[in-house]
Amino acid sequence: MIMRKELLLEPTPVQYLGRLPGGQDIFMKRDDLLGFSFGGNKCRIGMAFLEDMEQKGGDFMVSYGSPGSNLNRTMAGLCKSRDIPCLILVSEEEGASSKTFNRQIAERTGAQLAVCKKSHVAETVAQVLEELKKKGHRPYYLYGNQYGTGNELAARQAYRKAYHEIGRWEKDSGVKLTHIFHASGTGMTQGGLVAGKREAGGEEEIIGISVARDKDRGMEAVRRYAGEGNEAIRFETDYRCGGYGLYDSSIEDVIEEMMGRHGIALDPVYTGKAYAGMQKWLKQYGTGDERVLFIHTGGLPLYFDYLSGKQAENGS
Repeated sequence: MIMRKELLLEPTPVQYLGRLPGGQDIFMKRDDLLGFSFGGNKCRIGMAFLEDMEQKGGDFMVSYGSPGSNLNRTMAGLCKSRDIPCLILVSEEEGASSKTFNRQIAERTGAQLAVCKKSHVAETVAQVLEELKKKGHRPYYLYGNQYGTGNELAARQAYRKAYHEIGRWEKDSGVKLTHIFHASGTGMTQGGLVAGKREAGGEEEIIGISVARDKDRGMEAVRRYAGEGNEAIRFETDYRCGGYGLYDSSIEDVIEEMMGRHGIALDPVYTGKAYAGMQKWLKQYGTGDERVLFIHTGGLPLYFDYLSGKQAENGS
């Protein structure tokens, strides 16, 4: 069997962070503490992909992401722990740094590396898969086909199950949540949460804070991963700060406040941007009696990229 469930420390704890000036009680689900390779949502999702690969008879994992990809880092580590060969495909754009901690960690697992321009991902994936097949492998591309569709069901399972985990915490704690916030990128996490809510008949509002995508593209991705359903998708795009990896002083202030007050690392690409966006959303739309869960989706290496960048800015 590929899977050993003890790799992940589930369920993850829920921590009370206090009350915002507007009156909202804030809780944080610590998926950054899942216990493998710095934790994060990609641990849950990566395990779901490995289960799917096993069921489909694959023997070679192919992952794709940016140089700072949490998914590539996690998949490389999970495959290493299972002695499964892995190739990570990294998109590189002009002017973007490729010397990220995530990439370095992934490379140190021994995973193979291929680099491509973001505009040529489909062609590169097709070429990689064909070459692996010629070598006698049964490659599994975690996004499905070369165009990135086909494995939505596998990705959905991770946070569909996590939603039920949240429901059990609500029952045990006696806290009835009104909102669930999180960073929304590919749509996998939010799609799974929406599917879990549909299945359980939940009442919380699930609000994804976009880290990059516009509303149409983001909502389409969430719906695709959520599967069949008529529910409204809450994908907020007002807090993107210009695009992927871009941030301003308000996001930096949130990162510093979270570390200083709670000792919790947020990063400017995903969690810091999403937490800052959540605060702004609640200030604008909140009534003051919300009980809010923020899902910490991990990304600790990105926090250290941020610190390294600040150090370089200061010339030290």
